[in-house]
Amino acid sequence: MTFLAGGKEPFRFSVWATLGPILIFALCFLAPMSALGEDRLVIKDLSGSSTFTVDHRGFVFSADLYAAQGVNPGFWLDESGSGTKGAYFVLDSNWLQVQRRAQGFGAYEASPLFVHIGAPSLALTVMENGYVGYGVMAAYPLHMASGAYCTTGGVWTNASSREYKKDIRALSSEEAMGALEGLTPVRFSYKDDFGEQHVGFIAEDVPELVASKDRKGMSPMDVVAVLTRVVQEQQKTIAELSRKMALLEKEDR
Repeated sequence: MTFLAGGKEPFRFSVWATLGPILIFALCFLAPMSALGEDRLVIKDLSGSSTFTVDHRGFVFSADLYAAQGVNPGFWLDESGSGTKGAYFVLDSNWLQVQRRAQGFGAYEASPLFVHIGAPSLALTVMENGYVGYGVMAAYPLHMASGAYCTTGGVWTNASSREYKKDIRALSSEEAMGALEGLTPVRFSYKDDFGEQHVGFIAEDVPELVASKDRKGMSPMDVVAVLTRVVQEQQKTIAELSRKMALLEKEDR
């Protein structure tokens, strides 16, 4: 391309010589780049080992890569110090894990904490005083969303408020007597703790009124309710017999 400048001899130069560097700059720094699988931020120590990594998905890793539940975590901290100890905080697409283990994922030195991220909010809470809540902010050492809890004295308290219940009706004396007659107390030991002797019932053998849906457990309060109704009826019978005895004694005088 030819240009005239001040009436002097025409001079030629390439347009690309002028625009080329600008276009290259725009392509390299202004145009969006494709997200390649190799694109990542890696920080290495003096020995060349990776200490901090951000991969092409945005996952952040401190120290080494860790796979939990078969899934690469989105966040991983290795707070290992000198010796063979390791403290780990792992957050992947399924689990939050806090654990302390020996080197190389050896034996647990503390019970790991698992919180399933797919569960409802407040699936598990651990308060600053150590109280644990399942589905609720813990107000007791062990607190359930159902309203049941374990007191500081170690007493288990069932959820029994009217606000937790529906289809409420009185238990008839016939139902209670039938259930009581069908209860067969036994002595036993648990397979996992055969050194301790217990008395109780076999869930598969108890009347349906006090059996759990899967026939694998029982609620002590169900049995207490049955016994309460039976005792109440017996008290009525005793009171009636006492009244009749008093009348007979009065007639004999």
